[in-house]
Amino acid sequence: MTTLSTGTDLAPVADGVWRAELTKDCALWSPAGGFLSALAIRAAGEATAFPRPISFACQFLRRAEFGTVRLEVTSLQQGRRTEALRVDMVQSGKLVMTAQVWAGVAEGQGMNHDDTRAPSLPDPEPLPNYAMIYPDDPMPPFFDRFDQRPINPVLPGDKTVHPARLEGFYRFTPPEPMEDAFVDAGRIMLLIDTYAWLATYPAHPGEGPSPWIAPNLDFYYRFHRPTIGEDWLHMTNEADLADGGLIAASGAIRNRQGELLARGVSQLICVPRPTPQKS
Repeated sequence: MTTLSTGTDLAPVADGVWRAELTKDCALWSPAGGFLSALAIRAAGEATAFPRPISFACQFLRRAEFGTVRLEVTSLQQGRRTEALRVDMVQSGKLVMTAQVWAGVAEGQGMNHDDTRAPSLPDPEPLPNYAMIYPDDPMPPFFDRFDQRPINPVLPGDKTVHPARLEGFYRFTPPEPMEDAFVDAGRIMLLIDTYAWLATYPAHPGEGPSPWIAPNLDFYYRFHRPTIGEDWLHMTNEADLADGGLIAASGAIRNRQGELLARGVSQLICVPRPTPQKS
């Protein structure tokens, strides 16, 4: 299992153009949308002189395949404090994803207030991890990169319909020190993107996997505070509305002190789960 920084390595091709490899390490139903986003924001970070990601909005236009992708970055507007960039991800000549990124100065001056702080959060270290709570329900290898410590989880055997919501602390394994804020933003994207779909499970208890899957159509992230240096990330992820074949999802990331670091929202589209092919 690669680390986030090595898994999102970019190779320069030309001015404003990079190449990256999508490997089985980033596999869910296909290459995970959070990994595609992490690659795109890292490319934006390579292209801009500003050190801080501010926001990221993307559209997933077609399913990516394992292999090489090309990332083309265009500066749309640059000022003294911010720059807007577009990132296009192309594979086999087809546009897979397009993203718009705002980057900015490390620390700006302005008004200060905060009505987002969470109430007292538990210490993540004593919380039981996923394997302890669900010993008979192992996760796919993709999730080995997360040390998961659920808060108030739905316990095995509980068939009660609960709100479509997940909460817990998450730490990437193996941990790695980050120096680039754009690379570290990939942690936020990978978490919120991946667990948006899983947040539906408490609302639809049943045996075995869901008959549906729900790829993301889009995502919009706002990065409020630096995430570098935060080992444990507290996440809430909600999929509080599913109707007409669409699922509305939103996630928030906080540090151990309850300070809001980032948020993300998306629309997912329900499609039938593919039938496994017989060998």
